Amino acid sequence: MSKKKLLALLTASALTVGLLSGCGGGGGTTESPSGGGETTPVNTETEPGAASGGDIYVLVPNADHGWTGAVLNYAQEKAEEVNAEGSYNVVVQAATDAKNQQEQIDDLLAAATPPAGIVILPYDNTMESSMASIAATDIPFIMVDRIIDNPVVQEKVTANVKGDNEGIGKATAERFIADGLQPGDKLYVMIGDTSSVPEMRNKGFTETLAANGWSEEQLASIEYSAATGWSRSTGKQLFTDWINSKTVEELGEYHYIFTHDDEIGMGILEALSGTEIEQAKKDAFLASVDSIASSSGLGEMYEVLAGTHSNTAYPDIVANFDLFSVTYPPTMIQNAVDDMMSHLNGETVEKDHTITVDVVDSTNVGDYEGF
Repeated sequence: MSKKKLLALLTASALTVGLLSGCGGGGGTTESPSGGGETTPVNTETEPGAASGGDIYVLVPNADHGWTGAVLNYAQEKAEEVNAEGSYNVVVQAATDAKNQQEQIDDLLAAATPPAGIVILPYDNTMESSMASIAATDIPFIMVDRIIDNPVVQEKVTANVKGDNEGIGKATAERFIADGLQPGDKLYVMIGDTSSVPEMRNKGFTETLAANGWSEEQLASIEYSAATGWSRSTGKQLFTDWINSKTVEELGEYHYIFTHDDEIGMGILEALSGTEIEQAKKDAFLASVDSIASSSGLGEMYEVLAGTHSNTAYPDIVANFDLFSVTYPPTMIQNAVDDMMSHLNGETVEKDHTITVDVVDSTNVGDYEGF
């Protein structure tokens, strides 16, 4: 496959979002308390209704970690581009939690002038009833990343724009097998949250293992962490607790770690470069581990792969194993806005718009740009 730069460099300025009481997560566990209340639209350059094609509302979770922060930035970037053209008015709103996103939807559906279209990254699976409410109207809508697999919703949805979550799991399993993984080997999987995204990543992972000789009993022996909430600090703590709970002898049996996100992977690296893990156990783990996988395209992870990270301990740590990251571009929010405009312009759009994945490691990281 030819290399391609999937991810645009994240713009530098932080976006101001009107929050009443702290930050919410992108679903599942979060680090900060979540608050309800009204969220100020991120884009305020034009008033709703000012463009001839109508208003497209882009609803996303608040930027609680790197990937959702990039989604929010890319959504704003796209809004500025579209609004400058003048055909449509794009309004971006970030939700502090699932309840807040439900309230945003209620407000849009009750408005005297309905939106021309809604592009939404559902906060989590609790958004099912709200998505059904949108489906009960004539408003076209596109779901991004976290797809609500409800028959009523899927019958009406204009498009599902998503990264290839099963592809991430498949690519990870294939890389592990290339690195020597054998059926029944000890595996530790650090999951993101309780949404459909980790389910699909694990599905692609285990189905690929099954196709390569793993029995149901061996698949059932795979060890999974609690939900990290896509949080680096939670991932670091869970990994620290996990490694400290094992004996030196047990750690010698673990050769492969599958994390669902680069933030979690960075949490592992921080734990391995810190002092909270017993040195004997750290040494045993580093002597046995063959491969650690993550995904998404975090610029900091790409710095580790390139050997340019400011933490001087990382080169010695990652020299012990194959570290790689599978792409999952946050620019998919811009693809979704493009699909919505195409639909509103009378064009046919692909209902299942899946963004393909690439494996990034130290040999090809220069071909990619992280967020």
